[in-house]
Amino acid sequence: MSKRSVGFGFIALAVATFCVKYLSAAIFASEAEMETLGGMQSLIQQTLNFINSPLNEIALILGIVGIFYLVWSERENRVPAK
Repeated sequence: MSKRSVGFGFIALAVATFCVKYLSAAIFASEAEMETLGGMQSLIQQTLNFINSPLNEIALILGIVGIFYLVWSERENRVPAK
């Protein structure tokens, strides 16, 4: 597997990990009853606080590793100028 593929894989994992927090908050919020739109906003905020996990930090680390692999791949493929 090439470094470019590994880099894109890490970036895809970072995006998926970042989205999990908001998807799980939406799933928890869908179970609750809402009376108004303003109530929905506070409910989503409460569920995000409940789910408060290090997923954002993990997503950031995965994204940085993915970018590192992409840059490494491009530097290896660069042909020296003559």
